[in-house]
Amino acid sequence: MVRKDAPRPIDMARLFGPLDEAASLFVAGEYRQVVPILEKLLIEDPHNLDAALRLATAESELGHNAKALEAFKRAEALAPDSPDVQTYLGLFYAKGKDWPLAAPLLERVLAQSPDRLPALEALAIVRERQGRIEEAIRLRQKIYTMRTPSPADLVQLGALAMEAGQTNVAIDAFEKARSDHELELGVLYLAAGRLQEARDALDHVPPGPQYPMALFKRAQVSVLLHEADAPSRIASAREHADATTRPLIERERLFR
Repeated sequence: MVRKDAPRPIDMARLFGPLDEAASLFVAGEYRQVVPILEKLLIEDPHNLDAALRLATAESELGHNAKALEAFKRAEALAPDSPDVQTYLGLFYAKGKDWPLAAPLLERVLAQSPDRLPALEALAIVRERQGRIEEAIRLRQKIYTMRTPSPADLVQLGALAMEAGQTNVAIDAFEKARSDHELELGVLYLAAGRLQEARDALDHVPPGPQYPMALFKRAQVSVLLHEADAPSRIASAREHADATTRPLIERERLFR
């Protein structure tokens, strides 16, 4: 369907090449190259909503927030009720300092289209920043039924679930992440009473910033499993304690 405010067909024909080039560059993530092409297109066709949205998104991806907001406002003026405009403006706000402005935009979109993936992803960010962790978890769980989560996505879900005390959700996320998170898994297995799995995970934590906590948790597991070397593990936890684990060790009844 041709827009009423579109250029005349005879004028539009010379824009086909730049439009195709802009679309290819945008999909390829070549944002720096696509910006000047989109700017020229909008001079020729100032009511082109697709070009305005792509320009706003490209500027946002380049970290040019002021230019991105200007372009988003231009798109919003062209189509204030457009779900695409509301979604991508909401996503832009969600990632920046003005994130509270994102919530009403995204809620409006999802009220009409509950499975709109970009809006769900943006709202999950907002809910996390609002401290509404359980809702952020539910949103992320829904998102990951709609697309395959990356290891980083799963680690983030696991961290949120740990914060919310959702042990089983956190374990499932960290196990699926298949990444270097033995300490988190050890802590979670211990909380779930899965002592042998906690022992195995904690034994694989390498020396480093996490090591004092791993030694502390491993000593707890050793006592609970009635291991013969539990006293030496407690001593090792004390020897390598840091500012975080030292008071925990002193208060730990299992070590008395």
